[in-house]
Amino acid sequence: MDNKGTVGERLIADFFDKHISKIFSFSNAKTKSNAQVADVLVWLNRTIFLIEVKTRDKGKVATESWAMSRIQEGFAQIKKNYERIKSKEQIFLHNSYYQTQLDCEGIGQVIGIIVLIHDEDLALSPSQAVEDIYNQEIPIHVFSGKTLFEMADEIDTVPDFHYYLNDRFDYLKISDIPLNQELDALGYYKSQSNQFPHSDVNFASQSFWEVYKKSMSGQIENRNVHNQYSSWLDMLEDIFTKPRRLFDGYPLGLYFAWEIGSISRRERAYLGEKLEEVEDWFISGKLFRRFAWLNMSTGNWLVFYFSKLNSDQIGDNLARVSKLKLISEVHRNSFDFGVYGFGFQVSVTFPPRLLGLTSATAIGADEVKGKYSEKDLQDSLRIWAPPEAYSVRIIEEFPTH
Repeated sequence: MDNKGTVGERLIADFFDKHISKIFSFSNAKTKSNAQVADVLVWLNRTIFLIEVKTRDKGKVATESWAMSRIQEGFAQIKKNYERIKSKEQIFLHNSYYQTQLDCEGIGQVIGIIVLIHDEDLALSPSQAVEDIYNQEIPIHVFSGKTLFEMADEIDTVPDFHYYLNDRFDYLKISDIPLNQELDALGYYKSQSNQFPHSDVNFASQSFWEVYKKSMSGQIENRNVHNQYSSWLDMLEDIFTKPRRLFDGYPLGLYFAWEIGSISRRERAYLGEKLEEVEDWFISGKLFRRFAWLNMSTGNWLVFYFSKLNSDQIGDNLARVSKLKLISEVHRNSFDFGVYGFGFQVSVTFPPRLLGLTSATAIGADEVKGKYSEKDLQDSLRIWAPPEAYSVRIIEEFPTH
C-alpha cells in the first residue's frame, strides 16, 4: 500500500503529465549512485524544473508548522540537486516514452518548485520559512497543490508556465505571495496583460481571481474557443514519443517534441488555425501546400509541406523545400539556427482530408553554409523570398476577431 508521500508525488507527476507535458516530465530522476534528484523533473531542451512534493499527513503538528519545515526541506533538496547539475553528475531519466541521460552541459536555466499537498487553508508566505529563499542562484517557487491544479485553466504548456514563473520571480523580489493568494496573483497577472505589479499588492484585497473570471468572461470564452485550434500542435507533439534513434546521444524524437513543446498555447492556436485551413486549399483544386512558421522561442523555422503524393515522394520534397528554406535564410539573414520540416499526406478522395504526418526532417545552418549551388540559391529565393511569401501574425492573449 502506498504511503501519503508516494500518493502525493504521483498526483503531481500525473498533473505535469496531463497539463504540462507527458513527454518532458520524468519522475524520480536519479544519479548513477541512485540518489534522487527530484520527485518530478521537467526538461525542455535548455530549461529544467526540479520539483519537490511534500504531502501533509494527519498529525498533531499544526499545518503552518508542517509547511514551514517542508519548505525548508524542499529548499535544501533543490539547492543540493542544483549543485549536482552544475557539477555535471550523471543523471538518468525515464518515463513511458524515453529513457535517457540529462544533458547537464546544455542546461541554461534551472527552476526549483516546491509543491505542498494539504487540505487546510494556508496563508503562509514561503519567505517566513526560508528568509533568503528568493536570493539564491536558482529561482525557487512554492505552491499549494490545489492551487496549482486550478492554475491549469490558464497555464497548460511548458513555455506558458516558464513565462509565468520568470515574471512571478521578478515580483517575488519586491514582495512575497502567500500560498492562499496565488490564484488572485494569477488573476491580476492575466487581467493586466500578463504583467505583475511593480510594487507590493495585497492580492486578496480585491479577489482578483474572481474579478478576472467574471469581468473578462467573454474574452476568456473567445480565447478558449480559439485555443481549440491548438489541438493540431498537441497531436503533432505526441507523434514524436515513438522514435528511438539517437542524435548526439539523445533520442532524436525528443528534439522534435522539444521544438513543438516550446510553442506557447496562444501561438499554437494561431498556427493550428493555419493548419486548419489546409484542407480548403486542396478543396480549391491545389496539388500541394507549403508554408513556414518562425518559432520565436527557439529561433528555428518550422516548414510544413502537404501533398497527395505517396509518403516517399513527400519525404523527398519535404527535405528539398526545408533545405531551400534554410538556404534562403542563411543567404538573406545570416541565419544561424535550424529548420524542422513536417510532411503530411492528403487523401486523393474528395473531399480531401489530412491523413497524417508521413515524414519529418531537421537541418542546421552549418549543413548548408558555403555548400549550396547557385541553382539552389535561385530556387530558394523563388520559393521563399517573394514579399508575398511573408506575413506577420500578432499573437493576442484575447483575440479580437
